[in-house]
Amino acid sequence: MALPIVIDTDPGIDDALAIMLAAASPEVEIRGLVAVAGNVGIDDTSANAAALADLLRLDCPVGRGASGPLRRRDATAAHDVHGADGLGGHRLPASARTLEPGIALLARLIDESAEPVTVVPIGPLTDIALLMDERPAAARRIGRIVLMGGGARDVLGNVTPVAEFNVWFDPDAAARVFAFGVPITMIGLNATHQATVGRAHLPRLFASGGPVADLVGRLLDGYHGTDADGRGGMPQHDSLAVAAVVDPAVVRTVPAFVDVEDRGRLTSGMTVVDESGRFGAINAEVAVHVDVERFRDLLDTRLSALDATLRQG
Repeated sequence: MALPIVIDTDPGIDDALAIMLAAASPEVEIRGLVAVAGNVGIDDTSANAAALADLLRLDCPVGRGASGPLRRRDATAAHDVHGADGLGGHRLPASARTLEPGIALLARLIDESAEPVTVVPIGPLTDIALLMDERPAAARRIGRIVLMGGGARDVLGNVTPVAEFNVWFDPDAAARVFAFGVPITMIGLNATHQATVGRAHLPRLFASGGPVADLVGRLLDGYHGTDADGRGGMPQHDSLAVAAVVDPAVVRTVPAFVDVEDRGRLTSGMTVVDESGRFGAINAEVAVHVDVERFRDLLDTRLSALDATLRQG
């Protein structure tokens, strides 16, 4: 039986790849997409989420979530990494879908499911924190949260020396999520920096020449810092989180106590990961190792199959 999942996302180039991987994987069933502000503003992230749902022919609702952090001033990565529209300037056809209120949609999808739902936040954690505040009974029914965010061990930050973007954008929300008590798997920068992918690692996909190959090629080419020939590739942050749900053997995790610095002048957004458990009860599984070849093969196999399906109409 496919695992029911809801993806909370701020598309975002790497978000798009992650959603494609989920759509192409029979191990999971996407019950819904909820957009949150992050890589770009909520108008763009929600439009991109709906457009991706159309492109991938997803039979699920799409929600519009939080427009900014719980209490901190909005900041985005727009012109830095993902372009002004979130997809590196590659605009998809506008969707005519009606967007549902995001927090209400999250709660409904969790409550209506006969099986526990896995929530996969691959953007800031604002929506998840709001769900926990506003609909705690629904939040406690979550089977597991598998999130892309934070960093541990040798790689801590990408927006500051110690903070990863998703957690830095709304550290107050992240702190609430880790403290809530739902099982969490954290896919942080220390793991995603191992999971590099370029054109050379997706030979079956780019041999297919269909709509997914075209979009992935444009997205990879637009990803800030991608090398010219695609051999070194770029870390695939969000798709690694989805891969960890689809095929848990892709990552190895260790149990740890995780808290988030939400007040520090220089360390705001830092995930403090204590593998010893001396400073708090274990509240997360933290990814520390990636089977890179398994991950690349999963992406190539699934995305090329998705490309063939969409090409056939």
